[in-house]
Formats: sequence, C-alpha cells, structure tokens
Amino acid sequence: MFKALDIARMAIGTVAKAAAKVPVVDSHFHMNDRLNGPWPEGPFLWMHGASLGECKMLLNLAGFLREDIENCPKILITTQKVEVLKFLKESGKDIETCIAPADTPSTMKQFASKVQPVALILGENELWPGYLSCMKSLAIKPAVAIVSGRYRNSIPGVDFSCVGFASMQTGGDLSRFLNVASRANIAKMMIGGDWKILPWVRSGSEVKPPENPTVDTVFVSMHMAEWASLCRMIVSSIKRQESVVLIPRRLTELDAFRKALSEQELTVVEWPLVQKGAVSLVSKFGLTREVFAQSRTAVVGGSFSRGLGVHDFWEPIQMGVATCIGPFAAGQREKAAALVNAGVMAQLQSTAGYAKRNIPDPRLVSTFLANERTKIADSYEQLLEFLRDLLK
Repeated sequence: MFKALDIARMAIGTVAKAAAKVPVVDSHFHMNDRLNGPWPEGPFLWMHGASLGECKMLLNLAGFLREDIENCPKILITTQKVEVLKFLKESGKDIETCIAPADTPSTMKQFASKVQPVALILGENELWPGYLSCMKSLAIKPAVAIVSGRYRNSIPGVDFSCVGFASMQTGGDLSRFLNVASRANIAKMMIGGDWKILPWVRSGSEVKPPENPTVDTVFVSMHMAEWASLCRMIVSSIKRQESVVLIPRRLTELDAFRKALSEQELTVVEWPLVQKGAVSLVSKFGLTREVFAQSRTAVVGGSFSRGLGVHDFWEPIQMGVATCIGPFAAGQREKAAALVNAGVMAQLQSTAGYAKRNIPDPRLVSTFLANERTKIADSYEQLLEFLRDLLK
C-alpha cells in the first residue's frame, strides 16, 4: 500500500511539473514555488496549516512555544493558501513562512534538505502522507504532533507511526482517528478542544460583550456561493436600520460582493466607516478581531451552502459577540451541535428565522468556555512535555 502511495505521489509530481510550465497556471497556483521553493535554511520547528483559521492558530501557538520552551528552535509556518502566506509575512511575528511544499517525493527531499525540520506540528486535519513519511525518515523517534485535530478520513494506507502526540477537538475525532492509527501506538492522544481559542485560554480573561458596539451584525467569512441567503439577511437588517459589516472569505470575491450589493440598491461604505442602514465592506485580511470588538452579533459564513465548510465561530464567541451559524456545519458538525445544544451559539435552519434568531445567554457562554479552557490548557501542557522531550 505504501508503494502505491509513493507511485501516486510521483505521478502527481509529474503532472504538477508539467502544469508549472504553463505561465497562467503557475501564476495562479504558484506551482513552481510549491515544487522548488524557495525555502529558508534550517533547522526549524515546522508547522503547517491549510488556510487562515489554522494558520492564525499556529501563529499564536508559535509565540507561546517561544515563551515556554527554552532554546526553542526557529519556527517555520507553511500554508496551502497564497493569500494566507501574505498575512503571515505581514504579521510581524518572529517566524519564517513559505508556501507549503508539494507532496511529491522529489519536492519533499529537497524541502527536508534545506529546512531540516526537527519536528512537525500539523494544524487540524492536514495529514499529508508525504509530510508524515518525510518526518519518519528524518527522526529517530516520533516527531509529529497533531494539534486541534479534526478527523473524518484519510488516504488508505497512510503511516501514522511518526506521530507522537495527537490532541483532537472532540471525542468523535479521537475515536475515528484511533480506528486508523491504532497500529501506530501513538504515545499521547487526548481530547484537547479547539486551539483557535488558545490565546483566550492563556489570557485568563472572562467573556465580556463589547462595550458600546457600533456594529449591529457582522457577516464574517462569507462566500459568494451563500449570496442568496446572505442577501435576504442583509436586507432584513437594513430594513430595521441596523449597521452591517460584511467580511468576505476570499478577497478575490470582494468585487463580486460589491456589485451584488449595488444591484440590491444597498448603501455600501468601506470599513472602518460604519453607519446605520448601510453595509460596511472589509477589504483586507486579518481584521476580524477589530470588527468583533465593535459588534453585537455575528453570523458565520461557510454555513449557508451545503458544499462549504463552516468557518471559525470561536473567535466571536470568545469575544462576547452573540454568534449564529446557518443550517450547515461541514467540518465542525459535532462541535457546532454541542455549542448549539448548550445554548452557546444559535443556528438558523433557514433565513426566515433570521430576524428572531436566538441570542445566547452570556452566562451559558462563560460556563461552557470555562470547561473548554481547562481542556485546552491541559492538552497544551502535554504538547510542551512532548516537545521538550523530543528537543532535549
């Protein structure tokens, strides 16, 4: 099975090299960068995440590891998304970053030779078989950690024996992962919650709604694929003379949103300007916390179209913003259901109920998050123990 995986990875590499020679394809997907770098000179503690939510979590984690691990190695964060790479580079944090290497044998060999990863921390569900086999070939003992893990399935035959630590978000994630990784005898496995709220856990602060919010509702991480539902909700808010903020998930869809809002004859202003009866459009990455700090309620995107995955609902919840998702919660069904059942987050089954959506009780939110804080803090301490032992 492993040989079959290697053959498949080599075939993908051949196709990718051919695609990289087509200028328009290379320009859009950055194929040459994925295949050939440039990559920074190691050694590094390597972290990898798919998109913005995972990489923001890893960026925060990197800062905490630097504080808590004596002589912590240099840290490299890789991502699959070019726009997230820009965000990481502009973060001002003491890290290196580059586009994630293509999961092909030749690329991983070049990447490992230059970066010299001493350990790999994977965010959520980025279980690339080549990344795992690369770390197995480099390390004497398991040197891969999975943090804030989500697991549904993976490519059959993936070798998890290089994983030494796995903190999964829910009991279901842990159980499913155990079914495929039981032969690997992973030393430390636990339910560790969602590490997107690790900064809040570390801060020790309580959940408090924003003081004097100027934004009635922020629609965050919305896709154009959700426009039909989004339009009905925005129009409903504007009819009530609410102030609305729209944060697109992809900046490439910004103009499409602006055009669609204009076609509805809605007043559009640019963030940070906010006004009643108008939609304030956010045109930069990384401003969600700034917006939430001024918001009463939030509606989280990725949840109004079946083909998408719900985006980060933890950020508004931990900032005391009354949070709501749509009928779909792909990628986070178990955790979303737990939050809805506990009264911590509202869920719309249709936009017809938008105007009368439930506003979660702040006391329930505080109690629920207190339990999450304990879970996440404990799992983080166990990650520190794993890394200290590995790096000594």
